[in-house]
Amino acid sequence: MGFNLRITLLFFSMLISFLCQTPTEASPTYIHHDCINTTTTSSTPNGTYRSNLLQLLSYLSSNATSNLEFYNASVGNSVDTAYGLFVCRGNVPAADCRDCVAVATKQLVDSCPKEKAAVVWYADCLIHYSNRYIFSTMVSEPSFSASTQLNVSEPKEFDDLVTATMNDFASLVTKFGSGAKKFSTNEAQFTASQTLHTIVQCTPDLSGYDCNRCLQIAIKNLSDCCSGKSSGAVTLPSCILAYNVNQLSLTGNTSAPTPNPAPVTGNTPAPTPNTAPVPPPPSSGTDQISLPAIISIVASISVCAMLFDRHGLLLP
Repeated sequence: MGFNLRITLLFFSMLISFLCQTPTEASPTYIHHDCINTTTTSSTPNGTYRSNLLQLLSYLSSNATSNLEFYNASVGNSVDTAYGLFVCRGNVPAADCRDCVAVATKQLVDSCPKEKAAVVWYADCLIHYSNRYIFSTMVSEPSFSASTQLNVSEPKEFDDLVTATMNDFASLVTKFGSGAKKFSTNEAQFTASQTLHTIVQCTPDLSGYDCNRCLQIAIKNLSDCCSGKSSGAVTLPSCILAYNVNQLSLTGNTSAPTPNPAPVTGNTPAPTPNTAPVPPPPSSGTDQISLPAIISIVASISVCAMLFDRHGLLLP
């Protein structure tokens, strides 16, 4: 499955989840992973670091509970210490967060057997581990960016709207302290029939200043990869942003309120959940999405949007 198909699934998975706010039984949507392979980040299968890493990933999976959408931990001492964290998308249901982290940890075990550092992005979560200290630290590499091949009618005006919408949150987040939830969804009208939907998030352990720094890098990458495209996304280890413009013939207000920043809380670890089958890594190349697939996705969004009343709240 190529970048275009994967990134479109990400956009619409985020959008459908944002509109519906209900758990799904589908497996977590895989986006991309990166095994950071350098001369200083290789480990042996039975070495101390690998043992610490496996224990760390188990901790991460077991702490993806109903009260935790972010968690970090370290295992080991000195040069063999493994540092890791997970963060779930700010509006994802708790069950989906738990399932995503369980699948993502297994993905990294299978896909990066020798590397001491790696990151994986799913539509609902990301996991990052390293042999270097990464907590409360802005990490901008590796990164991943992609867009669909669908163009908008007025590219300059659209790009300006995307950038302004992203920058609004990037400026606001400078007031947030470390530990505050740094997540926002937003909407902006592009044309009479097209609404821009955006999602922006930083890991909560970042300061507001470092979150802003990360988002500025992501916004720059977004302009490089996705100018004039109807959907685009950039993922970094410390922040993500994505946008999509949909064209729906719906009456009434279908927007949901943007969550206010809130402290990240944590409780005692939950038992390690059962892991679901890991989707196979994508093959190289670029796939195009068929018209029936697009119609099916848009129909799903239409159904979800109809669950909202004129005040933008879910109907009982």
